[in-house]
Amino acid sequence: MRALLLLVLASCTHDLAVYDRITVKPARDLDILYVFDDSFDRGSFAKMASQLDVLQARLMDVDGQLPDLHVGVTTTDLGTRGAKDPLARPAFDNCAGDGNAARLVSFGSGIPSRGYLEDLRGPDGTRDRNYGSGELGLELARLTNPAPGTANTGCDFVQPLEAMRRALDPFTNPDFIRPNALLSVVFLTNDDDCSMARGAMLDPNNAALGPLSTFRCVEQGVICDGDADPRSPGVRTNCRPREGSQFMVDVSEYTKFLQQYKADPRDVTVSAVVGARDPFEVRNVGVPWVAPSCQGAVGAAKPAVRLGSFVDSLGGVIVDACTQEAAYEKITAPILNRQRSCFPDLRQDDGEDCVVTETILNGGGQTEFPRCADGGGGPTPCWYTYADQAACPGGDHVGIAIRRGNTTAPARSRVEATCFVK
Repeated sequence: MRALLLLVLASCTHDLAVYDRITVKPARDLDILYVFDDSFDRGSFAKMASQLDVLQARLMDVDGQLPDLHVGVTTTDLGTRGAKDPLARPAFDNCAGDGNAARLVSFGSGIPSRGYLEDLRGPDGTRDRNYGSGELGLELARLTNPAPGTANTGCDFVQPLEAMRRALDPFTNPDFIRPNALLSVVFLTNDDDCSMARGAMLDPNNAALGPLSTFRCVEQGVICDGDADPRSPGVRTNCRPREGSQFMVDVSEYTKFLQQYKADPRDVTVSAVVGARDPFEVRNVGVPWVAPSCQGAVGAAKPAVRLGSFVDSLGGVIVDACTQEAAYEKITAPILNRQRSCFPDLRQDDGEDCVVTETILNGGGQTEFPRCADGGGGPTPCWYTYADQAACPGGDHVGIAIRRGNTTAPARSRVEATCFVK
């Protein structure tokens, strides 16, 4: 971004001072990885799926059209082999071998099997897609909220953090993650993380670990104040990830991995649609069991202590799994903030005396955009300003964006905005 201040332009009637001039950023390429809980008692994400129009609309807020998109889904089923195990443990129930091994899944959508959804800007402003329906929202709904019975056969010892790490390995999913693209990781689960270091945690004959149930994940992966006997019934306080367990991978290890995944750590955003961390109550139902921390129209969710702490450590976003209210508003906010076009020196009381032009490179001509009409009507393409302190920390936090309606930006185009003070 460049800003040119107090440059005087000659006029036959009066002088205008150029207060701020910027090149409006085009949308960055975006890779989205959903880590999806496919265990027997997985929750429903129908409420989120109904908000996919919000996802598309928000992603168009940067420059008026969708960015180049890669979208992939992996599952939390990694079977019975821990991250430090050379071999998998014996199978039991729905847990066997390496499970899905963090490969991308299609869940019966129109994208290639074991592949990812690709929706790219074509050279003439159209879209280049690898799915036949041509309906992005439809395919995303199939991926993130598959029909009952098609995606609830995975291991109940869910490992979302380790699944994320393995899925982002190019040897596991070649060509999915692009070096210069933004990365958004979204966890969808009504449980907490049970990423195992050692599959020995699933040994049914190890009496010291208690009954073979998912409470072992809690006892080995979470610590709370006054936790002298983690299996005793009662409400816990100040629950947080346990570090140093021989059976579980430390949450801090995954934080470090993602912080170092991109050359610029700000190119990674993390969100989790999970249960609140409080209240945290242990009950006895024949075996120790953690009660759900919330109950809503789309189901119940247990307190996600490990996942919540992981997201917090990366400055991410938590969405209540039991309501899923404004889910994509929250998930897309940090993605958009990374790409906002800001006027570092413009003040809000300077008004909106701006000229915004789009130039088609290589002699294709120039077009001046009008200011967007209040209320969202009027002709498009048009421009509008906004105030966003998080995205635009300089000056009065003023930014600019383009609204294109149903059209896409021409190929090889550049948009520049110049604002004046008389």
